[in-house]
Amino acid sequence: MKKNKLAFIAISYIKKYDGVSVYAENLLQEIINIVDERKKYLYIDVYVKGESLSLLRSRIHIPKNLDKNILDIRFIPVKGNNTITKTFYLTQLLYKNGEYDLVYMTNPMPVIFTPGPKIKTIHDFSFKVVPEYYSMVARLYSDFLRRISIKFDDAIGYISKSSLEDFKKFYKVSEKNKKFIYLPNGIPFKILKMRRPSIESIEEKFNKNYLKIIVVGRINRHKGFDRVLQFVKYIDKIFQRINLFDDIEVNIVGKQTSETNLILNGYFPNNVKLNFLGFLPDNELNKLYEESHFCFFLSRNEGYGLPLIESLWMRTIPILSNIPIFREIMGEDYIFFSDKTGYDKAIYEFIEQIFKNKEYRMKIINKIDKIVEKEKNGYKIAAKNLLSFMGYL
Repeated sequence: MKKNKLAFIAISYIKKYDGVSVYAENLLQEIINIVDERKKYLYIDVYVKGESLSLLRSRIHIPKNLDKNILDIRFIPVKGNNTITKTFYLTQLLYKNGEYDLVYMTNPMPVIFTPGPKIKTIHDFSFKVVPEYYSMVARLYSDFLRRISIKFDDAIGYISKSSLEDFKKFYKVSEKNKKFIYLPNGIPFKILKMRRPSIESIEEKFNKNYLKIIVVGRINRHKGFDRVLQFVKYIDKIFQRINLFDDIEVNIVGKQTSETNLILNGYFPNNVKLNFLGFLPDNELNKLYEESHFCFFLSRNEGYGLPLIESLWMRTIPILSNIPIFREIMGEDYIFFSDKTGYDKAIYEFIEQIFKNKEYRMKIINKIDKIVEKEKNGYKIAAKNLLSFMGYL
């Protein structure tokens, strides 16, 4: 009987825990869950940077009943201080450890030769969609990685229909000349373990005379902070004429960038509490989601948008820009905002309607709950598609 062997390469997994890191650990966990369910042997070599190895290993749950007759898994450290040395050392390790049924990489890497078929997951094309927010070097390197995948990889993984459409549009490829495999994102296991706020607690929150908003993401134009600030300026200006709220608070969770002060340009509101909280641990972030009425995501482009999924789980109503991935997740019938609608009066009118109209509010909450059910199985779908490609399923 064939014993399937998988190389799972997660060199981009970092302690600071970004979107690719979340994707890597959840996909690996779902692969292990499927092995546990099928009780069919699988050998996995997990390649990860040495400084991140213990963290990844600690976050992955391996059931005690999965002995080495069913799951044989090794976590292998990869050395290297830069992309060139890491790629060289990784390639050496792969060939040293023999042939694989599949060499899978959680994101694009400049790896051309591997001891077995290879797939890399492409997450997004922001460097093409909004190139003005990327340096020339970053654009050229990102483009180079995608062209390597087109020419040398056995298949290309994509996390959303939006990313697939971008790939086809920018690189003029299709299913006729390249194999694509759907490896979607989903709701991370750390979120699925969290208690969801009850409908009753949501209603209680909307019966109060204050407005609390959370904004999650890097504080730059790419993530739409200038659009958020446009709304803050508007609501700060009309505050004295608003009868609905006695207090308005906007909490910014994310890393400040070189653009932050340029966007603010010395501005600070008089009537709105604008708080910059930096990075928050999960428990504090979840508490803030639960306390907030709305979460703003006014990005110019996203690969998926994990903070959006977190807000949906916490039943925090999202305020969204009109970009393809948000339409894909939420459905075309949700309310989106753009340069055409503006990011001030239109958003405030939406917020006001949510507060004043319980029937409309419940319609939004019910839609959120349906989306959560849909997104729950994302990583499971990705794991099944990956294992099917390598012949395990």
